[in-house]
Amino acid sequence: MIDEYRTAGEFLDILSSDAWAALRQPVITALRGMDPAAGPLVDLGAGGGRGTLLLADLAPSATVLAVEPSLVQRAVLFSRLVDDPALADRVSVAAEPAETAPLPHAVGGVLAMNMIGHLRPDDRRQLWRRLADRMGSEVPLVVNLQPPSRAEAVPDADFAAVRIGSCTYEGGGRAEPAGADIVTWHMRYGVRDPKGDLIRQVTAAYRWHLLDEQALIAELDAVGLVTQPCGLGVYRATRAAG
Repeated sequence: MIDEYRTAGEFLDILSSDAWAALRQPVITALRGMDPAAGPLVDLGAGGGRGTLLLADLAPSATVLAVEPSLVQRAVLFSRLVDDPALADRVSVAAEPAETAPLPHAVGGVLAMNMIGHLRPDDRRQLWRRLADRMGSEVPLVVNLQPPSRAEAVPDADFAAVRIGSCTYEGGGRAEPAGADIVTWHMRYGVRDPKGDLIRQVTAAYRWHLLDEQALIAELDAVGLVTQPCGLGVYRATRAAG
């Protein structure tokens, strides 16, 4: 298994803080109806654990399964868990891709943030089926979509920057079409000294499978789930009535 974040992993969590702050309320809204009594809460593509911690905070009695294939990202996740014994007691970590990770027989809620584009269409549709088969009434599946929605070029842009100590850590990138429903993201991450000079830079490239709202709704409908938008590209899917 190739770790797509092996060169850039140190930057991802620190540069996602603002995005997660903005997404927090839509995600909380979308997660209503979680049922820890039905089964563990599942965080697919857990990364450094920001979503995992949110699930644990919202459901203090729940057990959580955090699924993350990247070694670098898991290291961040584990460092968060080990510093909180109560959290470490409730959260299990699976070093697997979402499409092949063993899932519990039933789930109390599923979070899949900033990760669905890593899955090939066939794997993605199979994942929807596996999740739907484990979801009871009103149990939510929460997923978000990120631009672009079509295979088109995205000009280079700066995405985020954060200051830690005397240095500023920044990230940006561009995308190029790589197929009918695929783009390749060319990412750059850098460190600037107090004068603003770039003292270190790393780059990364990864393929991203595109999915728009209409296709997402159709795929989830095919496995018996009804989808509702919750804002900022966040969607809530639950089992259809009847």
